Amino acid sequence: MSAPEGSHPPFFANAQVMALDPADIFIPERIGFLHEDKAVALGRLMAVDGQRDPIKVAPRKGKQPWKLVTGRHRLRGAEIEGIQVWAIEVGGDASDHADLEASENLHRRPLGPIERAKFTAALVQAAQERIAREHGDLDQYQRAAKARWDRVKRFEETVDKALQAEADDAADKMSAAYGWQESVADALGLDKRTIRRDLSLYRLLIEPFPDVIEALSKHPIVGANFSQLMKIAAVEDDKRRSTIEQLLADDAIDVTEARKRAGVHASTEPATRTDRDVYWSRIAANFSRAGRSERARFLPKLVEILTPGERSDLRDLLDQGGEHAS
Repeated sequence: MSAPEGSHPPFFANAQVMALDPADIFIPERIGFLHEDKAVALGRLMAVDGQRDPIKVAPRKGKQPWKLVTGRHRLRGAEIEGIQVWAIEVGGDASDHADLEASENLHRRPLGPIERAKFTAALVQAAQERIAREHGDLDQYQRAAKARWDRVKRFEETVDKALQAEADDAADKMSAAYGWQESVADALGLDKRTIRRDLSLYRLLIEPFPDVIEALSKHPIVGANFSQLMKIAAVEDDKRRSTIEQLLADDAIDVTEARKRAGVHASTEPATRTDRDVYWSRIAANFSRAGRSERARFLPKLVEILTPGERSDLRDLLDQGGEHAS
């Protein structure tokens, strides 16, 4: 059985860490449930990138000299990959171990949208560069990525189109780098839809404004609200920073108020209704007049008409409560 990537356990300074065979670890009754797809995903990450966080075990008598305390999914992932697992020995009795398992799961901090977007972007970039290196075209990959966003800056390509292309490419590269199927990627929230959501924040907020993004993530109204953050991302480039600065200056306002203070105003001129405007207005009016059963029958046909990118946009709008990012 091989050890995880690298000859020594990374990031475990001043800790007594052991490389164990999963077969030597007894698994007692657990508080939480095992999600096989999550274990598969974590196992692939450990096999390719190395294990970042050791499991916790306690000594026991019997054929299997160790008992699992925390880290069921990492242990199962290592077993699936046929690799050893890094572990730390802990003391205490059975009640202490149950408390440790419950505490670790209860206090496992969920990532806010900005922090999550940073981690997703880093993982995506690592996967893309690994694939590019394997094929000897790292420089070509980096040039292609830069060219895509250069086209956006020159208004030769829309942000939506660039994000969709990048998300599609990223999901494909992740699948190739880690060899997982869609259900496995979904278990870690790394399917195409969530990758696009995270990359949207990364490209439009995190990358352009690294000096203020951490402070923005701590804003009590906006920092943990994906919909609010995307409203900032929708602001014109030259007004986006000033919108963020207004939020940082007053933690009691939301993005709508911050945009007003930054001088981002909707046009007061009456919109000119084109033939296309009238056409879409008629479609909306006809749909609103239809009964509930008629709408239900039409929805599957609507889904067939939409492109994959439009379906992803529709899901995002539904997640945001149906509000357009304006």
